[in-house]
Amino acid sequence: MLHQRIRWQILLPLGMLLFSTLACGGFQIRVTPAASPSPQVNREAAAAATVTRPPAATITPTVAATRTVTATLAPTPTPAAGMAPGKTARVTASGGINMRDKPSTSAKAVSRLAANAIVTIKDGPKEADGYTWWQVDDGSGNIGWAATGTKDDPWLSAEKGSAPAATGSGKLVNRPVRLGDRVQVTTQEGKMLTVRDGAGTGGAMVARSLPGTQFTVRGGPVRQDNYLWWQLEGEQIKGWAAEGEEGDRWLTPIE
Repeated sequence: MLHQRIRWQILLPLGMLLFSTLACGGFQIRVTPAASPSPQVNREAAAAATVTRPPAATITPTVAATRTVTATLAPTPTPAAGMAPGKTARVTASGGINMRDKPSTSAKAVSRLAANAIVTIKDGPKEADGYTWWQVDDGSGNIGWAATGTKDDPWLSAEKGSAPAATGSGKLVNRPVRLGDRVQVTTQEGKMLTVRDGAGTGGAMVARSLPGTQFTVRGGPVRQDNYLWWQLEGEQIKGWAAEGEEGDRWLTPIE
């Protein structure tokens, strides 16, 4: 009995303590929470969830090309060196050239200039039909327009040394006179050269020139009255004179 009483004295307080604990909720069932995903797993999931967007297309503005238009102008022919109104020119076309009433290849021909003819320039230059034109005087009463030809085939060129030469200058050459020559009167001492208004002994006398007088041959030759006649032009004289007779040259070229 004693032992039972002692057992109850021990168990009773323990039972009361247990009851108090249950009554106050001190006894709880603890649930162990699920383990949180590791940071590494979160990062991989986030990476998998990231949608890769393609880069935005770069739009380059298109600038319209500027078109450069270069106007091609027809070249302006350059007048032949040394040719100008008031000067003389020589026909260099081997077959001669036409003089026309206008600076055009379709204009009416008023005369024809022989090769080596010397003309006086009156007007120009004019550009027409692909040629440069000069108005010239042939010294025989004809005035018209003549073309200078082309660079590779000149028909009319400035006469070099066309200015009147001083009396006695230059070297006399013993050869026949040619159109365009500079000539000197070489009659015998005391005799003068008769210059006439036309080719022939019947022409009116224009002047009588002393030996040593120089002229430029502008026209001819013309065979008349057994003489060969040339049209001459000097500083103050213009007319026709005979070249001479056998063994006696009245006109001699100067070179």
